[in-house]
Order: sequence, then structure tokens, then C-alpha cells
Amino acid sequence: MGQFQFDIPENLLREGSFGNERTLWKWAYISGIEGIPWEGSVRFEGGRLTLNRRVDESGKLSIPWDIPGYGPVTLSTCSLRCDRAPYNLPLELARGSCYRIRSQADVWERSGLRISDNFKDLLAQGTSYFLDAAQSIANPEAAGTESVKAIRHLEAASADLLESYSAQSLAFRRDHEGRLGTLLGVAMRPSHPPTETQQRTYIETFNSVGIRLSWAEVETDAGRLDFDAVDRMFAWSEQNGLRAIAGPLFDFQDKMLPHWLYLLEDNFDGLVEAVCRFAEQAVERYAGRVHLWNCAAGLNTRGPINLTEEQIMRLAVAVIQTVRRTDPRTPVIVAFDQPYGEYLSQTRDGISPLHCADALVRAGLGLAGIGLELRMNYQDIGTLPRTNLDFSQLFDRWAGLGLPLMCQLTVAANDGVDANALRPTPILKANSQAVITEKDQLRLAGGFIRTLLAKGFVHGIIWEGWDDSRPHIFPHSGLLDDRANPRPLQQYLARLRKDFLC
Repeated sequence: MGQFQFDIPENLLREGSFGNERTLWKWAYISGIEGIPWEGSVRFEGGRLTLNRRVDESGKLSIPWDIPGYGPVTLSTCSLRCDRAPYNLPLELARGSCYRIRSQADVWERSGLRISDNFKDLLAQGTSYFLDAAQSIANPEAAGTESVKAIRHLEAASADLLESYSAQSLAFRRDHEGRLGTLLGVAMRPSHPPTETQQRTYIETFNSVGIRLSWAEVETDAGRLDFDAVDRMFAWSEQNGLRAIAGPLFDFQDKMLPHWLYLLEDNFDGLVEAVCRFAEQAVERYAGRVHLWNCAAGLNTRGPINLTEEQIMRLAVAVIQTVRRTDPRTPVIVAFDQPYGEYLSQTRDGISPLHCADALVRAGLGLAGIGLELRMNYQDIGTLPRTNLDFSQLFDRWAGLGLPLMCQLTVAANDGVDANALRPTPILKANSQAVITEKDQLRLAGGFIRTLLAKGFVHGIIWEGWDDSRPHIFPHSGLLDDRANPRPLQQYLARLRKDFLC
């Protein structure tokens, strides 16, 4: 068994500089060269963070870390050897930030990116603080204090770097492509479409709509299908010239499958037959009216039915083949939940999202693209908080599969109780006193969306959540608040649509 130990200097613990309530430690994990987490245990005691795992190979630590004035973000060390004397945690995180930002800046600058003077100043200051920390390693408290300064400056440099990348890449795309054809829409539940007063706002903001063909809502009783609400949603999208992304036809998440499906829990062949029967009926009904089929989502994470990895792959293949056979002309994708794979650190039997996607692409099933579902900062069912640079590098890594990508994105605008949420879950914060606001939603989501628009291989961006005043899936995810008033993010997306998109 391999063990990693990290010490947090006492002065930082006393000051509460890094999550004094220890709310973030449990999310720490060790990953390998591909960034895939290993299953292991985490313990924080007496100022020492200890991670144990079954293998004794080197790896890098990733952990949500509170940066004052910004909030928690997931920072990573460089690759470290296990079973060594305890590392100074702030120092190793500063080292990781320094390496990650300098190497990415070098790659982009060699590709023609113009680096700002502000970035150069922040990088120089952050590097200087890191070198001071490294030279003070014999004095853990001094090393920790200088590392804190280094992290703040380096992550500020990271934010500036991504702003330069997004702005220059978007300008380049607009100069060479004109208005971008990127799909931008909201995943709408047909049972709760935009009201008449909201429809104009939606049409001015988006060029597409994600129509949730929810099996649970269409086939509430086995064998009895009701597509009336879906029919109305398709009619509305066509009347307003919106491109339709339909699905997922099979959403392998809690509360997203028919309640009667438990009858097939021990009958895998019967489950596959039921899934494919519903997919075939839905595709036959709407063939020719759909711009893109989302065949399945969330198969890589633990769902309400226990399936082996082999069964999950067989199910995915069966759904894809059913859709392509029924409607061979419309492109199809499969979506993967939590694409960083953080859930793998909690379970021994999880499936790596990237490896699962690679297997399906190599199978020659005719996939036209890959979807990535990112519910940022939602605990347990979401993705840990990430910087824009980390977010950008995730999509660059997935682009290595050679297929266009679609992102389904959610960021909460509040952290209180949401009675209208179908899947209630806490929002990850630095501590219990922290407050999530609409400005945080705009700041985080705005940066992520600009990064996505800057990448030509990202063909679609679907927001998960429209109106928080009506039943919805994830807490506080709406572009309209609980009184149906537009949030700042909706207004920002409307400006992006006007400036850049078809």
C-alpha cells in the first residue's frame, strides 16, 4: 500500500488561511499521469493530511483549496513519490501551480498567443515567492507563508492567461469563421417549457434547445407512453427556428429512470430490451426534427441499478446501435458525467470516464461526438471547483479522442435549500460561513463558457437549468431565479449570443 503524507504549517492552521473547518480535506485524491484518480482513503489529523491507496506508485495530489477573495479551487501538486517524509502541503501546491501555469503559457505563446504584461508581472512575483518558499523548507511556517503568497499570485496569473486565450481565440474565430455555429441552449423539461412571457427572453439568448426526452416522464407506467408534452416542445422549437438536441434517451442517474424499472434490476436482457424499445419509439417519432441525438448519459457513474462494467458497455452499444439504425442520418453522441473522474477516489469499482469513452470511440459505432456533463461545485454528484485553466486543459485532453465535444454545464447561484430541485444536493464551499451568490455564478460560468467558445472542437454548450421558480433538476441552477426574474448570467449569455453566435 502506498501512503502520501502532507503537513500544514501551524501558523496557517491558526490563521484559518486554508479551510480551518476542514470541510475540503475529504475531497482530496491522488491521480496518475493521465489524471485519473485512484481509490483510497483520506485522513486529516493534527495538521497532517494522509492519503492511502492500494498501489505504491508515484502520483500527484489534487485538493480543493480556499483562496481568499476567490473561493475554493482544486489545486494539484507535481508528481510525488509515496512513502516519503511528510511534504509541506502549501509548498507542493505552489510548485504544482508554478509548473502548470508556466508550461501552458509557454505552449500558447509559441503558438502565437500574446501574453499580457499583467500576466508576466504576476507570474514573476508568484515564481519569486515560490523560490523563497523552497529555500525556506527548513522553516515550515516561513515556507508555508511564502507558498500562500505564491499560490495567490500564480492563480491570478492563471486567470489572466485564460482571459487572454479566450479573447484572442474568439477574435480569431470570428475573423475567420464569421458568426460561430456553436450550439447554445438550455436543457428543458418538456413538462415545464418556457412560459409565454419567457419565450422572447429564451429566443434572444439561445440558438438551440436541449429537449429532455425523459424516459421517466414519458413512460410513467410500463408500456404506456405519453409524448404530448414532448410534441409541444418540438413544435415550439421549430416555430422559433431553434435547433433541437434530443435526449438523453437513457439517463443513468438517480430519479431520472422510470420507477417501475426496479422490476428488471435482476434481468439485464430485459432491461436492454426495454431501453432500446423506448429509444426506438422516440427516435421514430421525431426523426427528421432533431439536430443531434444524445443517446445516453451518466453510464460511467454509479446509478440506481447495479451493473457491471461489461453490462454498461453492452447497454451503451445497444442504445447507440438502436438510434443509428432507426435514424441513420442524424448525428449521435454519448454523454459522460463528472469527466474528471473524482468519484473514482471513493470507490474501487468505478469506470474511468475517459477510458469508457475511448472504448466506445474505438468500437466504430459511428459516434459523431462526445458530451461532458459538468455540475460545478455540487457535492457528491458534481465536479469539484476548478480554475479556468484546469477546465480548459480537461477539454483539450478529451479532444484527443478526435471527436467534437458538447458540454452540459451547471453552476449554482445560491447555496440554500431549494424545494423545487428534483436532485437536492449541497454546494461545496470553503466553510459554513461562505455564501454563494448570483455574482459567483456569473463569474465562474462566464469564464467557463468563454473558454468553451474559444475552442473550435466544442460544438455545443447546453446549460442545465432554466427557471428556479418551477420544478427543476439541480439546486439553484436556473438562469431565472425563484421569482422567475433573469439572473446576471442570462443577460451575459444574451450578449454573447448577439456578439458571436448565429
